[in-house]
Amino acid sequence: MRYAVLGTPVSHSLSPALQNAAFVAAGIVALYEARELAAEDLRSALPALHAEGFAGLNLTAPLKEAVWPLLARATPEAEMLRSVNTLKRIEGGWEGHATDGLGFSAWARELRLPLSGARVLLLGSGGAARAVAPYLAALGASAVTVAARDSSRAASVTAFGERRNGGTAWNAASLDAAAEDGEFDLLVRALSVPELAAGEAAWWRRLTDAAPVIDLNYGERAEVIRRAAKESGRPFEDGLGMLLHQGALSFTYWTGREAPLEAMRRALSRAVPG
Repeated sequence: MRYAVLGTPVSHSLSPALQNAAFVAAGIVALYEARELAAEDLRSALPALHAEGFAGLNLTAPLKEAVWPLLARATPEAEMLRSVNTLKRIEGGWEGHATDGLGFSAWARELRLPLSGARVLLLGSGGAARAVAPYLAALGASAVTVAARDSSRAASVTAFGERRNGGTAWNAASLDAAAEDGEFDLLVRALSVPELAAGEAAWWRRLTDAAPVIDLNYGERAEVIRRAAKESGRPFEDGLGMLLHQGALSFTYWTGREAPLEAMRRALSRAVPG
């Protein structure tokens, strides 16, 4: 059985190490690989991969939203988010699923993130931000401010979050225009760029002294943000834990079996440099 992660860039992905370890631990004969794929090539690639016999796929940016009109079917979670990171082979095409938000929720509970009553700053407006937003509210955030380069896209994330979780206060802003007052208890960084984005540093100054910084990037792509958090004395976590939990959910979606979580965790530990 064959599986792959598609996207650009994808050479940094640890999903092959994660999923191949899971297949070995579960006694499943399968191979998971990484393939570079641009959004404009997705329409032709999906039928070709189906014809080649691939059983499942993961998608990275910028494919998560581009794939939506190409699906034969979608799970309720994917229908809710309109953003897909996992595909399963079905007759005649692909079924789409979204494990990012569910994976974030499992990871947040494992980390015991202080979300109950928290004022959260969510940076970004792409598929990852959209997936995470409703779970920030579901886990008890009192307010979520979404800041992005395009303030209209930030507003679309808050509008979506507000429809799903009416008890949380939602605000949208431009990344270039940091709030002049108010504080945030937690930063969730869903920006794909690995360095501080234009305007981002001003938002950091609105964080409380003990506010944790959570970067959904991981490994080398999180090093700049890791250093910035350390220099400001803030707790920091990169997205490796989210990768673990969303990968476990993908495994279960494909195979119908409980994921060997500890084997997958060990594989990620071995794969991370240093």
